[in-house]
Amino acid sequence: MIEMRKIPVEDLKPGMVFSQAVYIDRENILTGPNTPITEGDIKKVMRWGISAVETTGNVLSPDDITGKEAGSKSSEVIERYENLLNLRKRIIEVHGNASYMIDRIYTGIRRDHSIDFSGVQKVVKDIISILKENSNVFLFLNGLDDDERNYLVTHSVNVTFYSLIIGEAMKYTDEQLLELGIGTVLIDAGMTKVPVYIIHKQSNLTDSEYQMIKAHPLHGYKSLILYPDINERIASISLQHHEQYDGKGYPRGLKGKEIDEYARIAAIADSYEAQISNRSYRKKTGAYHAMKNLLASGVNKFDPDILKIFLSRMSVYPIGSLVELNDKQIGIVIGSVTEKPLRPIIKLIFDENKKKIDETRIVNLLEDTSKYIVRVLNEEEAGINIFDVLWSF
Repeated sequence: MIEMRKIPVEDLKPGMVFSQAVYIDRENILTGPNTPITEGDIKKVMRWGISAVETTGNVLSPDDITGKEAGSKSSEVIERYENLLNLRKRIIEVHGNASYMIDRIYTGIRRDHSIDFSGVQKVVKDIISILKENSNVFLFLNGLDDDERNYLVTHSVNVTFYSLIIGEAMKYTDEQLLELGIGTVLIDAGMTKVPVYIIHKQSNLTDSEYQMIKAHPLHGYKSLILYPDINERIASISLQHHEQYDGKGYPRGLKGKEIDEYARIAAIADSYEAQISNRSYRKKTGAYHAMKNLLASGVNKFDPDILKIFLSRMSVYPIGSLVELNDKQIGIVIGSVTEKPLRPIIKLIFDENKKKIDETRIVNLLEDTSKYIVRVLNEEEAGINIFDVLWSF
């Protein structure tokens, strides 16, 4: 086993990248592998009085991070992005049909009525189909049905997209993808049994209200398993998606591989999607910071192998991240080469004078090594609405 080595905090520099995760202590992660340390990270550990961090990795040099061999793949990324733009109308149709169907299904479950299982299968197959055409369509989920009243439905549909992205990366068969998709699109069936006022409550929950929320996985399982077309593994996604890898989740405190693999996938997708969605009581978190939060808590909560797959698929700077470059220009990440996650491809939005750029202007950090990302922005900091940006390309 490789031993941890200590890195004095005063030796850390913004932009420094390690080949393995950097830990504050044995249970808390500072940054993931191949993730640049920020000035904020350094200030945080100094504020906490921490004198050294630990890692088994090495500092990566610029050659490790850029690499000419990855340059040939950048044209594929740009071509894939251009193809993605042509799918915008279809993603609205697929997402809208799925949301309409799941809204009806959740209403049926709330009233203990029968459900249209063939309709559920169809919308999941449509999601699988468009993801196989271009798995980056999740970029355009941003802002679709971003309505608090429809949160459960929108969240369930979006979690299905992210879960199926992981399933595809894990080389799932079509049958496995369909099972995973059906289970995740019905992931919050149990929340239909929770009083609506609790779901939308903006103030702190009482102990009894919190216990009602914690009971929703069991309610979901009990409702779903009654339907003859839903098998144990599909229903278990609803039951187990709040279990944690360290055994500290609920409702049964399952640990590690005791949790079904489908549910371990769903737990990661559910947490990520919840963070990047607006709620009445909090603003959404950007994709980059949501991924960073997953890594920080993932040491204990999530299957580390599946989390690594999700990070690899989404990249250090997930598509849709708003970033500022060292020349003060601001853009949106449109893709990256898997082997070189720190050098994504960016479509510029504002120039160095913060003037909006109307024409398509691409910066490929794989090729233009004079430029680099200095920080990740949220919509307020960037002065834009990301939905408007995505749909004006």
